[in-house]
Amino acid sequence: MKRTMRGPFMFILGVIFSGFLFSMIYLKDNRIRDYQNSEAIIETRVQRSSRVELVKSVDKCDCVSEKSGKTYNFCYKDPQNANSVGKKFSCDHLPILEKLNILEPSGSFVDLTDIAENSKNLIFASAASDDHFQNEVGTISAIYKYYPDAKFILYSLGLQAANISKLKSMFKNLEVRVFNTIGYPDYTNHWMEYRFKPLLLAELLKEHPNIWWMDAHLSVKKPNMVELMMKEVAEKTKKSETKVTVSIYFFIYSSHSNFATLNTALLDYFPTNSIGLLKDPNLGSQMGANTIYMARTQYTMETFKWWVLCALDYTCMKPPGAQVSCRFPNNDRNTQFAHCFRFDQSVLNLLMLNDFQDHHKYWSSLGHLF
Repeated sequence: MKRTMRGPFMFILGVIFSGFLFSMIYLKDNRIRDYQNSEAIIETRVQRSSRVELVKSVDKCDCVSEKSGKTYNFCYKDPQNANSVGKKFSCDHLPILEKLNILEPSGSFVDLTDIAENSKNLIFASAASDDHFQNEVGTISAIYKYYPDAKFILYSLGLQAANISKLKSMFKNLEVRVFNTIGYPDYTNHWMEYRFKPLLLAELLKEHPNIWWMDAHLSVKKPNMVELMMKEVAEKTKKSETKVTVSIYFFIYSSHSNFATLNTALLDYFPTNSIGLLKDPNLGSQMGANTIYMARTQYTMETFKWWVLCALDYTCMKPPGAQVSCRFPNNDRNTQFAHCFRFDQSVLNLLMLNDFQDHHKYWSSLGHLF
């Protein structure tokens, strides 16, 4: 009896084991398909973050305004794959986005082909803490050297009153504002997490249609930057090859790809359609957020919706283990993870690369001015 049962038992066991082995091979193949050339631990995490998630109900991503009763989507969708959906942001942040006029922008949008009007309405903006005071003086001085009547708004990140007084005495046209974090989450005043940049730029977009941002250490070295920029933007807009007109421009390459500084937890919020694109130095280079031009358009406000939501979220702008010091394995600045993160810069670059699939689309050729 035992001998007669052994054959069927071994057959059934073999079928079960074969099915299990097949499923494991299939799963493994799916998990590593796009990650053959990177570190095993990082690549597994990236695949898990960028896998397609099907949202069964639109309600899952909705936030309803107590103020207006309107419903807003708080789950990012990959522009290249509408079924690839990110983690929902907290509805607690909805009142902040309403206050910033991001969801229902007031004021007219910019005509990017109007060189004269955009040149006239342009303002410069920056932010500084006491440890960057001298650098900021250099940045402001360089602007006023070429544009003595320019409007320049500086946000104080805890500047001492004495330093604010010095700045006002040195630059008569300078407007200094204290960045008020009241109403924002407490952690937004951790300056080294760079949450302040999307937040204060969103505040400025409520008032000003054209903004040129400069970090405290950056100085323009040549004249005619405004005229050249507005001409370039107008020309790019007229011959645009993109479905959506670009209205946010970077100037300076960061010298590495987006993948090199990608903390993969970011993909939980903003999934991407191609890890290969993030590694590609010809299409997916990360652009420096140390100087950015932006105009108030529908595209800019939609991008700011996600950039600001990320800044307000505790782990989106600062994923676990995020830090700025990079270690590039074998001096590979493109295809391997450098164990670092660029905070606001990494987030904005990912959003725009997801949209345009080529960093040249939102790169200005005027980086030589700095």
